[in-house]
Amino acid sequence: MKSDNNDIFSYRSQGGRLEIGSDKDDSTSAMVKVDDRLVCITRKNIREILMADDIDPERTNPKINHNVQNVLPYGSDNEFVGRTFQQASLLFEEHALRGDIDINKGLNISLSFLKEIISLNAIKIEYINKEKEINSSMDGKGFVPTYPNLEQKVKSFILNTDHAIKSIIELVQLFYPDIKNKGWDNNLYETIKVENGEQNEFTKFISNFKDFTGMIRKIRNAVEHKDENIILTIKNYKLTPKNIVEIPTISFKCEGYTLPETKVSVFMNLVVVNLLTIFESLMAHLCNLHAQEFAGDKRVVVFIPEDKRHESERFINFKYEILWTK
Repeated sequence: MKSDNNDIFSYRSQGGRLEIGSDKDDSTSAMVKVDDRLVCITRKNIREILMADDIDPERTNPKINHNVQNVLPYGSDNEFVGRTFQQASLLFEEHALRGDIDINKGLNISLSFLKEIISLNAIKIEYINKEKEINSSMDGKGFVPTYPNLEQKVKSFILNTDHAIKSIIELVQLFYPDIKNKGWDNNLYETIKVENGEQNEFTKFISNFKDFTGMIRKIRNAVEHKDENIILTIKNYKLTPKNIVEIPTISFKCEGYTLPETKVSVFMNLVVVNLLTIFESLMAHLCNLHAQEFAGDKRVVVFIPEDKRHESERFINFKYEILWTK
């Protein structure tokens, strides 16, 4: 396109070069359009490309250039990125899903979940590192340590789980808008059981995780609301009659749900791992159920063997495949 040399804004319509990666090993893995934003997943980062016309649509300032803004300091080399947002960039692909599924919203939900699960994992890592530091300082000579502000730390972690679960609920509602927040997991189970049968793989998957998500919601409620029928116990370091120092634990009990006394570090890790698996697997199952046919042939979601993955997509577990009949 020929540009007007007298147009001080002509540079905005011309080609150019932007440094997106942080170094020579930070190559681009995927470019994803979310809303009207262009988001770039590199090996080490997620960054948004800010076009000058988006910043200054009225073209009032010729000094504004195209820019790059950090979204997250993690990229495709990070498991959380690969199994959530990068995975979504393949499954929420244009024309891959039925027309009533908002693929842009699916990408937004996956990015929101990624931010929440990374935040949750950071709280877990901070807790574990501090616990290791305390453990290494024990000399076995009558000193029983205390984890500072233990209850606040654990309760903060529990409250943050609710943000991640909210994204999971929004993912379900993207496909089944009639499912409400309260009892969403049981309602999803009943819906999929009716659609596909009790022995269906997806039905069984929901059956396996709904007790966990139900218990986490109950534990969160116990943090926010006192109830004599709901018992949440967080214990700091404790010296036993056997002269053994036990590290911090958490336990929970209410009608229908029981968490036996569990090390806080184990509990936190279990929550992060389970929520990540639930989001990723739900995304794969839901996209599989609502995939759009291609030229009359069925489109399905399949698992990608590790030896068939590109290095920049090594944490992406699923892709579409066409079951060709012609």
